[in-house]
Amino acid sequence: MKTRLLSTLTLLAALCVTPPAFADDGAVPDEWSKIVNGFAHLGALTGRLSDPQDPQLREEFYKFMVSAAAQGYLGLLYADIDHPDFYPAFAPAYNFMGPNPDNVYYMTPVEDKGVYRISGTRGTVHIIDFNLGSGMLLANGTGRLEKTKANYDIDLNAKVRKDGTFDIIMSPERPQGYKGDWWKLEPGTTVLFLRQLSYDAAKELDGRIAIERLDRAAIKPRPSAQRLAENLALLSTWTENWVNFGFDWQKRLVDQGLVNKVVARNINDVGGFTTQIYVEGTFDLAPGEALIFETVIPKKCRYWNIQLTDEKFSAVDIINRQTWLNGRSARLDRDGKFRAVISAEDPGVPNWLDTAGYRKGEILGRWNTCDSAPTPVVTKVAIGDVRKQLPADTPTVTAQARDDSIRARRKAVQMRRRW
Repeated sequence: MKTRLLSTLTLLAALCVTPPAFADDGAVPDEWSKIVNGFAHLGALTGRLSDPQDPQLREEFYKFMVSAAAQGYLGLLYADIDHPDFYPAFAPAYNFMGPNPDNVYYMTPVEDKGVYRISGTRGTVHIIDFNLGSGMLLANGTGRLEKTKANYDIDLNAKVRKDGTFDIIMSPERPQGYKGDWWKLEPGTTVLFLRQLSYDAAKELDGRIAIERLDRAAIKPRPSAQRLAENLALLSTWTENWVNFGFDWQKRLVDQGLVNKVVARNINDVGGFTTQIYVEGTFDLAPGEALIFETVIPKKCRYWNIQLTDEKFSAVDIINRQTWLNGRSARLDRDGKFRAVISAEDPGVPNWLDTAGYRKGEILGRWNTCDSAPTPVVTKVAIGDVRKQLPADTPTVTAQARDDSIRARRKAVQMRRRW
């Protein structure tokens, strides 16, 4: 028995140190090397960091690139324009484009000449929106992110039956004789982008949604070697383009002078909600500094929020820190205004937006279907002077209360289907 065990261990050790033999033509290693070597130059992108010498920022950046490559697998190798399936898009793990913490995002490439059926169960989530996007960045990681072609809201643009189900045809033209819900598939659409937006994740239930293409056979052919090779070759391009997108977004704001300052505007030309005005600006804080973010709230507003991102346009940890607030979780002062404190150090107030130690990043807010779009005022102060800038009756949040709040937030976020 002992001899047999020793023989087995010896064999396993040999397998661990001896590489498997390939055919002498070198085809397999050469193909794989081309894929891997496509990433080699991306390390130079660390030069876009605010401090390339900071080892913390560098390691976070490498993690960011790996997540981009992982999302590239879904977009390039899983997604299929002829056999669509809503795959997880922006999320805590795929943290690009300043993803709204109140959203669960999915997307699938579509062809603007196709005929699609979208069906499912509504659930109780606050908003379900289908965005017809354009530009090849979302579809395959190349080109640009371009104009939103249309937004279709499940409550405003479809009939939800009493049992909560719905059924919609989306195509360039309404099918002859079809009497049900129909959405026009606009020319130039490259991607269908699904948002499920929750105002109270602890109570609301996301919908269950499926998509199929009706002008293609149901059975999906096995992808050809050529198609797989072409898409694998694009994986490093996908990664590089999405990494640069985040840096470019932040640089654009800084170049516009939006440092510790914000503006309100639409971003429909790059995939934004057509019914939403975005609040955008950047923060740049030294240790011991804070920002007071102050705004009036529209009298009528379907949804609003405020969040922080880092300098790569990644949402700052939405699960384990209070880095965002919305119209349900925020506390308004007696005068009806919303005042928040943006800082690394907890000021002990309800509306704290935690930078998680990031010195630079973005302030990003949303006014969705509101009767006005106020531009908030941002004021930099010493962390010790925060209370002087807030109403005298601003409550104090203890360390235990903050801990309890984060635990409740974490549970609520995890209960949603994010991937």
